[in-house]
Amino acid sequence: HRSPAITWQAILDQFPNSKKILVTATPFRHDRKELKGKFIYSYSIRQAHKDGIYGDIEYVPVPHSNMDEDVAIASKAEKVIKKERDSGRPSVLLIRTDQKKRAKDLLRIYEENTNLKVKCVDSSYSEKYVQTALRELENGQLDGVVCVDMLGEGVDFPKLKVAALHRPHRSLEITLQFIGRFARTTDPAVKSAKFIAMPNDIKFEAERMYK
Repeated sequence: HRSPAITWQAILDQFPNSKKILVTATPFRHDRKELKGKFIYSYSIRQAHKDGIYGDIEYVPVPHSNMDEDVAIASKAEKVIKKERDSGRPSVLLIRTDQKKRAKDLLRIYEENTNLKVKCVDSSYSEKYVQTALRELENGQLDGVVCVDMLGEGVDFPKLKVAALHRPHRSLEITLQFIGRFARTTDPAVKSAKFIAMPNDIKFEAERMYK
């Protein structure tokens, strides 16, 4: 999916007579540019699930109530994490939003309304801070992190199995990629991935996909 980019295309152009094999796990681009070439093999999510590479996914809806929506999602996330721990599973929580200011607001909401230990992780923090937060997640000092489009590509964290979606992704493509992070079966101690969201925040196609 990188091949249409100028830098990658320049590399491909340097070898006009060579055969190229382009491999991607995310064959979608935001700019809608065409991925040129013949599709010689496609491995579906359905087949990956059948082969045990992707685990089960559970959509956990948050019922509407008089409670503030963010507080309701946080409360549900706390219950889900407690149930995971009571069952002996070391699952940790990713709290997803779309803006840095919102992330700080959510951090306060979780601190004031739950007993979960969480930290903010976004591009405004240093790499050292982020790595420290990940180590604290790994060793159980943290229950989760509030993220703004981080812990995506290049991060392998098998215990990351519960997502609280305070701001779901806008596109189905990014949602698919996001789910892939959680649905992997690399840690046998952790079972199904769980996604917590308000029903009205999940568009029809995404809700059908979660199910």
